[in-house]
Amino acid sequence: MNEVYGVPVRKEADLVIASCGGYPKDINVYQLQKTMDNAWCAVREGGVVIILGECAEGSGSAAYEKTMQKYVTPEQVATAVKADFQIGAHKAYAVTRLMKKAEFILVSSMEPELAKLLLFTPAKDLEEALKIAFTKLGSSQPGIILMPMGSLTVPLINNG
Repeated sequence: MNEVYGVPVRKEADLVIASCGGYPKDINVYQLQKTMDNAWCAVREGGVVIILGECAEGSGSAAYEKTMQKYVTPEQVATAVKADFQIGAHKAYAVTRLMKKAEFILVSSMEPELAKLLLFTPAKDLEEALKIAFTKLGSSQPGIILMPMGSLTVPLINNG
């Protein structure tokens, strides 16, 4: 698997910019999460990930949204899902567990209120996302990794 999808990366980046690779990989957050998983592997603790994904169908799961309306932190979501596992609600855990490592900025057509409910930082376009990211990072020259096919690219960190 690593031979096909793995991409050697020298070290985790301050900022990862990842695209899902277009339709249908970005139809909703349910699908977008695959790109998040891969970008998560490439970003440093406390870093920022910008995800470019249309999300025309929003979250992709009413159960996911209901879970996020009830629980507002990744820790609360984890506790709830572990206590009562349900398909759909599990996506809340799959997504929010990644957000403990880095901030995820979502550039999509999703309503900003929904993106915030799902614990993303919404941005209307890449320019706004970059401003948010650079403000958070406070560095004039952050290390950046670009993942144009984020759902199919698995970063393999080689700290050597």
